[in-house]
Amino acid sequence: MDSRGRTTRTTLRALLAGLLTAAVWASPAGVPAPAQAQPATASAEAVYDPGPLTDGAPAPEPAAVSWILADMDTGEVLAAHAPDKEHAPASTQKLLAGLALVDVLDDPEATHEATYDDMLVDGTKVGLLQKNDYTIDDLFHAMLMSSANDAAHALADAAGGQEEAVALMEDKAAELQLTGTHPRNTSGLDADGQTTTVEDLLRVGRAVLEDEYLTDIVQTTEYDFPGATNPDTDEKLPGYPIQNHTRIVGEVDGGLGLKNGHTNAAGGSFVAVAQRDGQRLGAAVLGGSTMTRDAAIDLLDWGFAQSSPQVLDTMSFQTAAEAAETAEATAPAPVDTATAQATLEADAAVAAEGGVRTWAFVLLAAGLLLAGVTAVLTVRMVRSRRGSLAP
Repeated sequence: MDSRGRTTRTTLRALLAGLLTAAVWASPAGVPAPAQAQPATASAEAVYDPGPLTDGAPAPEPAAVSWILADMDTGEVLAAHAPDKEHAPASTQKLLAGLALVDVLDDPEATHEATYDDMLVDGTKVGLLQKNDYTIDDLFHAMLMSSANDAAHALADAAGGQEEAVALMEDKAAELQLTGTHPRNTSGLDADGQTTTVEDLLRVGRAVLEDEYLTDIVQTTEYDFPGATNPDTDEKLPGYPIQNHTRIVGEVDGGLGLKNGHTNAAGGSFVAVAQRDGQRLGAAVLGGSTMTRDAAIDLLDWGFAQSSPQVLDTMSFQTAAEAAETAEATAPAPVDTATAQATLEADAAVAAEGGVRTWAFVLLAAGLLLAGVTAVLTVRMVRSRRGSLAP
């Protein structure tokens, strides 16, 4: 508001005082008003520039909500931003689904008949056709390699239904001590309350790489998906190859895989692991607005380039079972109350007996002392009398 030439200094002061008064009344108890909430994902206009990925250079900062780079064996965190912030996982959720469902779908050659509901699922699909049988192995490859939501839906049905599959994922999350992961479906499609964190993604990724079957899948670059029969026309449809959408194995130096993801609400998500010269690093990104895969790979390249990286924190990969074993091993030995009571009573008895003996010795010594004194006095009295009777 420009009042030059028309407003006196007194008027300006009054206006400023009024504005200050309004600000005080607007904020209760003088507490500053909260900052405007930030969007769930990084700005769509954000520009990602990793800078030099050389020894001693600052860590790259992805255009994302959160990210982390950590040693997958020691848990040492080398770079991070909001590592425990909960955010929608997108298709990285399929890693947790794979871990949870492979426990109950342990026969890869078993078959499952696809349904019309599988075909209706949104997003990326492998092209399941209802009333056709697919092996569990086919479905796991489609879900983890090409991020097929129809395959994720079919695997959930094969495991007992969608709700049962989510319950299995919740159990697996508890087993892995995932602190910010709340599954709602197997696909990772946006759902109210469905979240994970970049720390949890590394925990899940590490568990996947400890499972030989799942590791083989995430490291497969191409898979021959079977053909099917059109149930409406009986037309035989040929099979076709599917590719690994993550493009880590074979394209990244020492790449071990894992998973990509993207939805409009979640933004980009990515988790990748690589091993070089005996060191295994993992990078995870959530809520990316641009170049999410590149950002995760840049974090890995930067980490491997550091000769003496600063350790920001140490995250735990301990499972709930391992934590319980550790607690049991370090707990003090249990006390047998009956034995302890008996020991106390025995000690008390010994103390009491010792007390009686002590008083007996004291009385005996006192008696002997008294007798000695009496004898001495008697001798002196006799001598005194003899002296008085002498001529």
